[in-house]
Amino acid sequence: MKLRSTLGLVMGAVLFLFSCHRSAIAQINCDDVPAPVISCQKQISCAGQPVTLKAEGCTGTVEWSNQKTGATLTVYPTQTTAYKAVCLKGSCKSKPSGQLVITVSVPATPIVEADKNKICLGDSVVLTTRGCVGEVIWSNGMMGKTITVHPIATAKYTATCRTEGCVSCFADDIIIAVMGGEPLFLKASQPIICQGQSSILSATGNCAGQIKWSTNETGRTITVRPEHTTDYWALCEAEGCVAVKSSLSIQVSPPSAPIVNADKRIICAGELLTLSAEGCVGTVIWSNKMEGSTISVTPTETIGYTALCEQGTCRSSESSRIIVTVQGSVPLKPQVVTELKNECPFTTVDLSSAIKSQAFPDVIHEAHMSNSPSSPLVTEVGAIAENRTYYLFARTKEGCYSESSLVNIVINACQNPLPGCATNPATATIVKTELTASGNFSLEGKLGGIASNGQWKSNGTGTFNTASGLSVIYTPSPEDRQAGNVSIQFSSDDPDGDGPCKAGVEVKELKIKAMPVHPKEMIGVNKLVKSWSRIATNLFEIEYTLQIVNMGKSNLTAVQLTDSLDKVFKNGAVITQKPIVKTADLPTNTLKAGGLDTTFTGQNGNYTLLTQEAGALLPAQTWTLHIKTVVNIANAADSIFYNTAYAHATDVNGILCADQSVNGNWPDLNQNEDPTDDAFPTALSLNSLRDTGNDFFIPEGFSPNSDGINDFLIVKKPEGITVSLEVYNRWGGLVYQSNDYKNNWNGGIAAQNNVSAGTYFYVVRFSDGREFSKFLTINR
Repeated sequence: MKLRSTLGLVMGAVLFLFSCHRSAIAQINCDDVPAPVISCQKQISCAGQPVTLKAEGCTGTVEWSNQKTGATLTVYPTQTTAYKAVCLKGSCKSKPSGQLVITVSVPATPIVEADKNKICLGDSVVLTTRGCVGEVIWSNGMMGKTITVHPIATAKYTATCRTEGCVSCFADDIIIAVMGGEPLFLKASQPIICQGQSSILSATGNCAGQIKWSTNETGRTITVRPEHTTDYWALCEAEGCVAVKSSLSIQVSPPSAPIVNADKRIICAGELLTLSAEGCVGTVIWSNKMEGSTISVTPTETIGYTALCEQGTCRSSESSRIIVTVQGSVPLKPQVVTELKNECPFTTVDLSSAIKSQAFPDVIHEAHMSNSPSSPLVTEVGAIAENRTYYLFARTKEGCYSESSLVNIVINACQNPLPGCATNPATATIVKTELTASGNFSLEGKLGGIASNGQWKSNGTGTFNTASGLSVIYTPSPEDRQAGNVSIQFSSDDPDGDGPCKAGVEVKELKIKAMPVHPKEMIGVNKLVKSWSRIATNLFEIEYTLQIVNMGKSNLTAVQLTDSLDKVFKNGAVITQKPIVKTADLPTNTLKAGGLDTTFTGQNGNYTLLTQEAGALLPAQTWTLHIKTVVNIANAADSIFYNTAYAHATDVNGILCADQSVNGNWPDLNQNEDPTDDAFPTALSLNSLRDTGNDFFIPEGFSPNSDGINDFLIVKKPEGITVSLEVYNRWGGLVYQSNDYKNNWNGGIAAQNNVSAGTYFYVVRFSDGREFSKFLTINR
């Protein structure tokens, strides 16, 4: 550091001499021009941060040693640098000012070490750092020079050092390999084969050792040729870890008969019909000798179709027969008036009045937008207000269509027209509320009358993929799912604003399942600060809420929850009394009496909240606990306290499933049905508790991908408070800085210097003196 500082001084001096030499060509040293007096607001800065230099006492032009001019100058030194200035007035130049040295502080990059680099599932690892004289912040949100982690899969960790507001480069990643202890996932290329055929078996999953099969073969894939139905197993042999067998069965039998279907069961004579077959991994052969999983036919009489599946030399039995009924004849083309005009003061016409011929029994007329019966149907035929051509068809009750007849509509302007809603009021109807496989709702609206567009709203906190249009997707929020229902409103536009016409509106209630079905056994845990109150100066009562949720399909036993409060409130903060732990009075809180561990103090290793008497956690059920503690921060050195709780349980297969808590009111914040990738510490800023009305929120990440959702980093703050924001990359480089942040950073997505997805470190300073720092995740 001394060498770099000295080099900076020398370079600054050389730069100043060069500047003086160049200026001497055009300027004359004059003793009557006083040298400026230079100063700055700080002489110690972090690398790349702005420093404003100020020169006073010059009535001419200030020229700095870096050849820049101006009474004030903002510089961004990356190393210790010396600055001087002269005053230029006319053809005269003053003597140089005194020298101002800006010392750049660069914290040392910490060195990360682990007590072991390979573990079995369920074991813990102690991570430590060397070389940081300040505060160590880890990539998983934990803080301290030593932390304990419980990785459930091979993971990597890094850390940064923060000293006097400056951030170091990220430490080199350290990788912890989870060797074994969890089952492998086995898959067969052909789960059902004919005798003599082969199937490729593959094993995927976390295995840092050797995969061994029941055939005594090793490797992730093997090829088998069983003569009869056979069970196979595989396991991961890892040193010191208990292996768990996974198995699957290869069935040796003829293929199953396919499942056949038709897009229509009743057709008109000569109409095109599509037949499809599912469940065949070979060749589908139809009863009419055609081949393929999908065929098209044009039957002229009622007929039945079957299919069989051919796989190599194996043939299945015939499928069930599907009967297609051919009935009905094509109706006559409607006789119509080829042109219709409106009669003032009406500005619309009745399209149905164009039909001159009477419909036959069981025959109706339809109006379409183009010369095809599959084109959009004109629903408001009684109030046509558009100049265009429409197509009228006759249709039988069997669905047979005639040829079309054209009607041209001419709408003439009226001097005193009636409002359109007088004959054609706007309507809005919700025609579909379908639950999708992912647990969202596919909604479809229908507009009528003079309505031209629709808008969607809800009384919940979920999101629409778009607020306008006829077809939308509504994604319920965790709050919606917990409530079990949400009201959806679909409304049309108001055609004439303050006029007599009104918008059409319909409201429907959606019933929401409490939790989606999950493909594997999982436990999820989340934690948030429920409330706080100031008891006395520097003495606070804080209440946390924790939820443990069974997000799998089977019961979970030996459920355990740990929370180490003394690792949260440290560096001078003191827990003054034993925390109070209680369960929530909720229908989903099935925690048995005696399930709470009365020895829990949150300190000195007494971190366990539950006992074996807690009972089984059933699928989709929740245990909710509240922890209330009193903390004295009179001698605390920290302003922010981060808390992580850990939950684990045993599933029906005897396998351990685990999760780290996420800050929020649901374990699966990203709603991808996997809580294990949502792990963010619950943050509490005690220096924000001075004014109970001034709440703030800083997110753990955002996703600037231009989808209209979470595209900007939003910092919520009290009114009247300004925010300074600095964002650093893993090497300690400043990638974004604003002294008055307006919630307008989108990760540089619209600029040439877009920051990539990954982990960053930010520092937020409020104008009332509060300061916060944390890791930030950017997803694209």
